[in-house]
Amino acid sequence: MSPDVQRLAESIRMSIDLEKKGRAFYLEAAAKSVNETGKAIFTRLADEEALHLLTFERMLDSSEKLSNWREWVKTYPQHPPIPIFENNPAKSSRKATADELQALRIAMRQESEAMHYYGSIAEMAEDEGVRKIFDFVRQQEIYHYDLLQAEYDAITQSGFWFDTPEFRMDGKF
Repeated sequence: MSPDVQRLAESIRMSIDLEKKGRAFYLEAAAKSVNETGKAIFTRLADEEALHLLTFERMLDSSEKLSNWREWVKTYPQHPPIPIFENNPAKSSRKATADELQALRIAMRQESEAMHYYGSIAEMAEDEGVRKIFDFVRQQEIYHYDLLQAEYDAITQSGFWFDTPEFRMDGKF
């Protein structure tokens, strides 16, 4: 296997792992959330992670250059720890049970790291099809981050709703 194919196989495998672990995190956060809006958002994000994985796999299947991606992933040796879930994803999940805001902060950090990770893969990709696949997944993670930020702002009553101030400091609405 050439070095380029090895690097791509590692990126694909890590991306699949990220989506699966992200879904597990969101399902656990939804189960432990006491806020109905928080439950709904975490459940929605879990469902979207599953959809992302399916979409990601379909995009890989449709690419002629990547037609062997399933074989690459099977034969690829142990990969390094996934950067998003720092040492232990279960540890992050346990932290999230203590406080819904903490779960939102963890999720936002993970989405932010995923955006950067997918963006770096897209930038390094020499093939336009590969670049488009990873850029698509990056765009989805940006959407997740924005949704989580809006929920965080609503719960903390920061005065913002999807980056739009709900009031002005000069008293004019």
